[in-house]
Amino acid sequence: MDRDVGQVLDELLVVAARGGSTPAFRQIVLRWTPRLRRHAGRLLFNNDLAADVVQEVWLNIARDLPRLADPARFGGWAYAIVTRRCIDALRRRGRDRRLAAQATTETLTEAPPLDARARLDSRLDLAAAIARLPVDQRLMVSLHYGEGLSVEEIAQAHGLRSGTVKSRLHAAREHLRTLLEGEDDEQGR
Repeated sequence: MDRDVGQVLDELLVVAARGGSTPAFRQIVLRWTPRLRRHAGRLLFNNDLAADVVQEVWLNIARDLPRLADPARFGGWAYAIVTRRCIDALRRRGRDRRLAAQATTETLTEAPPLDARARLDSRLDLAAAIARLPVDQRLMVSLHYGEGLSVEEIAQAHGLRSGTVKSRLHAAREHLRTLLEGEDDEQGR
């Protein structure tokens, strides 16, 4: 496995932090917080919530870092924790919306339709198409294309087989193709 200097530095920092080095842990936080926030932001589509989730994740990481067996797996392990916390946040948000709807005796519906110009703009935006993916597909796209993790790294981080990750990435690409081509067909009308 080819490793770059950054990966080796991360491993050394993890080993030092596991040994109780506060400066090493601070360096890990500085190096990884932007990546973890980007990932959380892609899953949650809310930067404030993403920042809150990542802050919670650092508490988990600080507590559980001594149990991480292989320092080379830190990145995948950290992304997996962020992913789980984001899924929890999405569930809470959905539950909160359902409770609010029940309290006001209104039913939740899809977001109100955008005006024609905004709808056209969103069709051309890949991010808007990604936002429409199911969470599991959005997760695979975020980790593979957004964060540059390999299929094997994603598989290890989420306890999946490489073939499962590949098939989910394929399904996500097909879903994106359908979304984007479907929008092109609508524009041609």
